[in-house]
Parts: sequence; structure tokens; C-alpha cells
Amino acid sequence: MERMITLSPRSRPGGCHLLLALLCAAAPVTAQSPAERQALERFRDSLATIQEVAGLRTLEAELIGRARTDRDNAMLHLRLGFVALRLGQVAGEPAARRHYDEAGGEFEWAIQVKPDWPYGWYGLGLAELGVGNSEVTLVEGFQTMLGKDALTRSANAFAQSAAVDPTFELGLVELSNTALRQRINARMDVALAALRRAGRTGTAAGPGVLLARARIERRVGSLDSSRAALQRILARDSTDAVARFELARTLLLTGDSTAAPLWYDAIATGDSTVTALARTDLDLVLPDSTAAAFDAATPDARVALLRAFWQARDDDALHRRGERLAEHYRRLDYARRAYRLVSENRQFDIAERYRSGQTEYDDRGVAYIRHGEPDERAQYSAPGIEPNESWLYRRDDGDLLLHFVARQDVQDFRLVESLLDVLGFATALSLRDSVSLSEDAYGGLLRQRTEGLLRSRQDLDPVYSRMLGAGRGGNAQLMTEERTLGRRSIARAMSTDSWPLDPGPELDASVVLLAVGSDHRGAAVQLAYAIPGEELTPRESEGTFAYPVRTRIAIQALDGTTVLRADSTRGFVLPRPLAAGELLLGHQAVEVPPGIFTVRMSVETDDGGMVSTRDTLRVPSPLGPDLGLSDIAMGVRSVPLPWVTATGDTAWINPLSRYRRAEPLHLYFEVTGLPPGAPYRTRLTVRKPGGGIFRKLFGGGKALELTFEQVHPGGVDRILREVSLERVSPGEYRLEVTVSTEDGREASRFRTFTVRD
Repeated sequence: MERMITLSPRSRPGGCHLLLALLCAAAPVTAQSPAERQALERFRDSLATIQEVAGLRTLEAELIGRARTDRDNAMLHLRLGFVALRLGQVAGEPAARRHYDEAGGEFEWAIQVKPDWPYGWYGLGLAELGVGNSEVTLVEGFQTMLGKDALTRSANAFAQSAAVDPTFELGLVELSNTALRQRINARMDVALAALRRAGRTGTAAGPGVLLARARIERRVGSLDSSRAALQRILARDSTDAVARFELARTLLLTGDSTAAPLWYDAIATGDSTVTALARTDLDLVLPDSTAAAFDAATPDARVALLRAFWQARDDDALHRRGERLAEHYRRLDYARRAYRLVSENRQFDIAERYRSGQTEYDDRGVAYIRHGEPDERAQYSAPGIEPNESWLYRRDDGDLLLHFVARQDVQDFRLVESLLDVLGFATALSLRDSVSLSEDAYGGLLRQRTEGLLRSRQDLDPVYSRMLGAGRGGNAQLMTEERTLGRRSIARAMSTDSWPLDPGPELDASVVLLAVGSDHRGAAVQLAYAIPGEELTPRESEGTFAYPVRTRIAIQALDGTTVLRADSTRGFVLPRPLAAGELLLGHQAVEVPPGIFTVRMSVETDDGGMVSTRDTLRVPSPLGPDLGLSDIAMGVRSVPLPWVTATGDTAWINPLSRYRRAEPLHLYFEVTGLPPGAPYRTRLTVRKPGGGIFRKLFGGGKALELTFEQVHPGGVDRILREVSLERVSPGEYRLEVTVSTEDGREASRFRTFTVRD
């Protein structure tokens, strides 16, 4: 079908907005009337109902016929432009690109006729988005670097629509959306200036403009302004789910974990936009099974799923509820600024084993979103060496060591299994066959580069020092070990997420957690700690010296369900500061249900803290029916940490687990699960740790054994015993308590401790 011959400079996709603006300078200026705008919007609404190419072609032909006799009718060219846009949407490739280019030509003609009408610039921006970038990756990269990419071209057009008419809401919103999508040369300043300029008009109160401004303000770091814009929307309509979700995003980014309920409430509405936004935000941390459940769930079930997901992470790492979610949004914001990919077209070499499937972030960004800031980084720069980084995450369950290299694009760092892959996968394989780094098998330059790489990573893992000093025949084995370490780190890092609690400098505290001390309310655990005075700095006020100590406890069932959270701060106020050699002693008890649990706990002060884990905490039921034995509380009077049992007796806990021979050892434990009057035997053994032949020949280093018969009172039998250590020589020992019944049932617990003179 014949097209109109335009006078625009669109000799290639993207056009030339500067030349177009010059051509428009002499055109007569007549503002577009409200009636004309309404007519265009009705026309666009009618186009949205047409799904067939044939119907659009018929309409297009009619408009072209009219335009032949009325060439300078801007409204006709605008209509033709919007028809071409719709054709681009429904025609599919490869015709779509041609239709978008034709739409751009029509909008440029309309601009030449009416440069002060915003719709021409707005339509041109939409057309530029449709035309897109070159399909050749290299050309696309040059377009982006030079600001000739589709997003930049469209942003310029949308900016012009807002410039000619600051009240034009469509242009303001699209300018903002496009700026947010840009990866480099983002027109944030242009969008923000246009939105702030619109703030002096009535358009600024529109929810679409306020939402756009809130997003732009947040992206540039103006979180207060973002919050204010969203609160204006909610002041008019408190049910606006998108505004509530965006407000929660903004507040979480400030570190306000109390915004988590607002985030959940917005998702609970089931709003499709909110659901899509949340799904995108969580894409890199939700396990595949959880993501599938999210997609299939009802709104309420979706919220329940996400609450369980984030609360488990808060509890496992001893964070307050909502803190991990806030940290996630902080990581997303940082990764977007620091690790965003310039191009979505990523091509992988066959040697690049890990492929994230990401088009938003490079592999550093994926690792950062999952695990945060690494504990240590290293890189090596030298002629002929590709840009590279190694990140080390120190973790209780095994460190993660990740290597990244940027080959095809300096802004696309990708994970590799081995540090030597920085030299190229083929080179890394050939190095395995070399004899040692100290010989000339590599060739001088390659040996120099290899040694430089290894030396740069010596502080990250001992394997690199060993590789540098490997002798004949040991090199290949170490390279295999190092590659295995990298492969395992990638597998764990890219399938998990983490945020361990950082209580500051490591505190030399002694901590013990015991499942003992039940009463009429049920079972309990006892937390006790001892902190050396020289580790602490007091807060001095009016002649007193205060030592605040914060303790956190999270107890989880084996399926990950949290059964108890405790977070409290106790202030110790003394008339003088603690001296070197003195201890700050603390104790607290918390109720727990019976069961088998894992426990994470922390003790924190102004000077630092410590985090510890007890993998298995067995809490016997005071009501039975199974035979149960509690943990063993051990203490001495010289470490004054007494607590009163349910019967009014005094038990002692010594978190130091160190005892002098001359001082009696006080034991307390509980036996449950037997009926009144049932006889049972208790055997108490103190022995040096040992096994195998040593245990068989010498009784396992047995130093002390006591046996006594008892009759159970029913419920809980609370046992207090005083044991003399005078016959026990100094050393490390294991205290075992075993209870047994006449019908052969048995239960045991043990504690390790040290005896000194």
C-alpha cells in the first residue's frame, strides 16, 4: 500500500531530534485544544479494540487518502502514527519494526506542523521504543554508549512532550518509565526536572504523575521526596495498592523494617501490578519451588508464603522481623546502580559453565543480591589480563569463594570455576599438565601472569599459597582442589541467600544454653554468659558505670519453623568499672515447648559481640510419657550465677566450664516420663575423652563414677548433687549422666569441662 512521503529526516531508525527541532522552529505555534486531545484519546481507545491487521489496514488507507489532500493536518498525521503503532503491536515480527518506523515518520510530520503539540513528541517516543536497537550486539553496544539507543531516543522525545506542555501527564509518566529502564545515560535529571516543573501545575496532583515522581525520586536517592509523593496519593485514596506497595519499597529502602506489614498488605490485595512488581523483586532469592508456589497461590496464600520465607531468614540470623526484607531492597538498589548490565544480549562461551539467565545484573549483582557485601575482595591488573575480581564470604557452614571475569564486556562480570580461568579456559587446562610454577614449562610471560594472579588471592584461601609453592607432580592435584572449591562455592552461592548477623568485633565471651529448669508452665532453657571485664567499656553517668548486654535467641524446629524468639537488653549498673580479671555474669530463662530444635544465639555489648549455634537442643516433656533427661547444669559458688528451681532449691551455672579441684561441683538435672513410685538408676561418670583401644583397656580415662538408686515422684524429679573434684587431676573431662529403668529404657546427657589446680 502506498505510504505518504514525509519530509522528516528519518533516513535510519531513530531519526535526528536536533535537526527536527530546527525544522520546527519556524512553524506557527498554536496550542492543542482540550477537544483535540480528547478526540485523540477516544481514537486510541478505539484502536485498542481492533485485533486484526486487515481492519487496521483499511483504516490506515482511509486516513492516507484524506491526508493526500490535507497534508498539513497534524491531527491526521497523529492518527496515522497511532494506527501504525497499533499495527506494530498486532502484526508481529518482522513487519512490526517497519510499522514502528512508519509511525515515527508520521509523528515527525505532525511535529513539523505543530511543534508545540505534545502528542507528536509523545507518539514519537512510543515509536522509538517499538523500533528498538540494532539486532547486532556490537552495534547495539555502540548505540548505547553514544546515546543513540532506543531508550535514549524515546526519553528525549518524551522529555520534549513535557517541555512543550508541562501539564501533559502521558509524556511525564512515559518519560519517567523510560528513564527508569535506561541502563546508562539515564535521563533521570531530565525526568526529575520535568516532574518538578509540573509540580507547579495542577497536573502534579494526578496519581500517575505522583507515582512517576515517587519512583524517580527514589531512584536518585531522594527518599523523603519519594515518600511524600506516595503519601499524597494515599491521602486521596488509601486503597491504592500500587501506591502502598511503592511506599513500602521506599520505606524499606531507608532501613525501616516496620514497613514490612505495609508491603504484605499491598500484596494481599491481589492487584496484578503489585504481584508482578513483587515477583520481579524476589526473582533472585526465591527458590524455584517457592517461586512456583507464589505464582499459583491466591493472594492470601501468597502473603503467608512470603511471611514464612522472610521470617525464617530473620529468625535464622537473629535479625528483627522485617530486617531481612529491608536488607533485600537495599541490595537491589545497590546492585541496580553498581552491577546492572548495559546490554540484555549476553552470549556465553562453551567454557562458561555457570549461566544465570539474568539480563538485568551481571553475576556479581546476582551474588550481591543473594549474599550482600563480601567480607573480602581481591583483583589483579596487568597487561593482557582480563578484568577480574574474587569475592570471599566467610560463613559458619563453609566459606564461599567466587571468581568473576569480564571478557566480552567490561561491565559484564561472569562467574568462573577457577581463578586460573581468568587466563582463559584452554590456558587453565594446559596449566594442569605443567610440572610446577617454579619451572619454565609455562613460558616466562604466562608464568608471570599466573604467579601474579595466585599472589593476589593468597589472603583469600591457603590453596593459592600452596599452588605457588607446589613441587613436581603436585600442581595438577592442587588445581583440581581449587577448581572443586570454586565449583562448590558457585553451586551454594547461586542457590542460597544469606545475611549473617554482624555484632561488631568478636567478643571473648563464654556462653552456654541448657534445656533444663521446667516448672508448672512447662519446659525452659537457661542462657548464661560470662564476659571478661577487660573486654568491656562502661557508660559512665553520675558516678555509676553501666554495661548494657543484648541477648538474642532463635529456636527453630527441624523443619525450619520458629518456636521461640527472644531479644532483650539488660543493663548492669556498677559503682565502679570492672577490672581486668573480673567477669560480667548474666543469666536468663525462656520457656520452650518439648521437642528437638536448633538454636542460634548472640551476646552483644557496646564493644562487640559473639554469635553461636547449637545444632541440637533436646527439650524433654515434663508430662512424658517417654523417659526424659534434661541437660546438665554445672556450677560453683565462686562463679555466682545461681537460679532458683521450681521447688525453691538453688542451682548453679558456670558458662566458663572451668573448675578448681578444691571447690565442690554443683550439678542439677531433671528426670521425666516415669510414673510415681517407679524405681530408676542414675549413673554419673567423669572420664577423660577417649575411645577405641584406650577406652577398652583403661575405661576411657575414667576419673570418677557415682551410682545411686531413686524412686520417681511422678512428673519431674529434680536432682541436685554436689561432687568433689579433689581426686580428679587437672585436664579436660567429659561428664556423663545416664538414667535407666528396670524395663531397659535409658537416657543420657553429657557436658565437657576443664579441671584446674
